[in-house]
Amino acid sequence: MKKLLCAGALALAVGGWASTANAALVQWTLTNVQFVDGGTASGSYVFDAATNTFSQISIATTGTEGVPAASYNNTCNGLNCAMQSPVPAQFLIFAPADTSDLTGKQVLAVDLQSAMTDTGGTIAINPPPEEPEQPELTVALRTKAFSTICPDSTCSIPGTMRFIASGEVVGRALAVPAAVATPVPTLAPWGLALLSLMLAPLAWLHKRRQR
Repeated sequence: MKKLLCAGALALAVGGWASTANAALVQWTLTNVQFVDGGTASGSYVFDAATNTFSQISIATTGTEGVPAASYNNTCNGLNCAMQSPVPAQFLIFAPADTSDLTGKQVLAVDLQSAMTDTGGTIAINPPPEEPEQPELTVALRTKAFSTICPDSTCSIPGTMRFIASGEVVGRALAVPAAVATPVPTLAPWGLALLSLMLAPLAWLHKRRQR
């Protein structure tokens, strides 16, 4: 009985830990995001506020004159490209899937007005700075939301910035798929009868040896 109780307690503890771990996962969706030139950004990503990690990134931007459309399935983390976010929960840097050479490719920086948490909600994107003609100043202040075409393989400095004029991200708890019960194979009635006939001689022999 003690072993059974211990096993039950362990199962409840593991289940509680799993629920806590999953609770940190929130899917954030770009909503009404528009660039100053009229282009748009859309898509979503999953953020774990407990570990400051991203997953399931699927974001796309429309093109405009001089700026092609782009898609993002990765993040810049200082290892796969030179740019690194000082605050991953608030300043997001998205990159294309292949970051082996970013020359001529686009990255997307999204500066939120507050940090993302595991409770989700709606967070507005910071509007462009008052003087976008001074990119070196805005980079230093980190109040920016833009896409840029990388001038070199690691995107060590931003190119011309295409600022985001408005928009927000909306976070909702990521739904965890319900566990599917594994069906236990059962024998048909005739199968049970046959099994009984096969086991009967063994039971008789065992009983005879005990006499």
